[in-house]
Amino acid sequence: MPEDFTGFLEFATSRNNSPASFLDADRWQLQKISSGQLEIQCHLPEAVLNSAGMLFGGFTPTYVDLIAIWASMTTLEDSTPWLVTVNMRVDYFEPIVPPGFRALARVLNIRKRDYFVETRFENDQGTLLANGITTLRRLSEVPRGLRKALSEGNA
Repeated sequence: MPEDFTGFLEFATSRNNSPASFLDADRWQLQKISSGQLEIQCHLPEAVLNSAGMLFGGFTPTYVDLIAIWASMTTLEDSTPWLVTVNMRVDYFEPIVPPGFRALARVLNIRKRDYFVETRFENDQGTLLANGITTLRRLSEVPRGLRKALSEGNA
């Protein structure tokens, strides 16, 4: 696991235009971390709630994606490569309501450049609210357009 993983989380949540910023990830609480596993207490900002006061289903995959990427990054020994999502499935079981939920992510398999990650959302009683399965691919380098945006401070 990279020694600066906590620093990366701080960087990722400080970006004004990032999905992490939109989801108020700076208010999340990292509960546990180990190689291939994360447990995070996630906050639900008002902007992601539907008219019934529940997490709008379309935002659930954004949470799954970010948390799956972060869990995969805990398996790295050295430099942080760029990870892209190549497949995702989310199953919904119960409404996700404020103030938030617990996300448990674990890397189930790594094969060459591909990471297979399960991300579970649970309430305080341990009830399964949603479950995501994500396949990520590690790129050998940051895509050119993103590299430029990062150097200009726009990503």
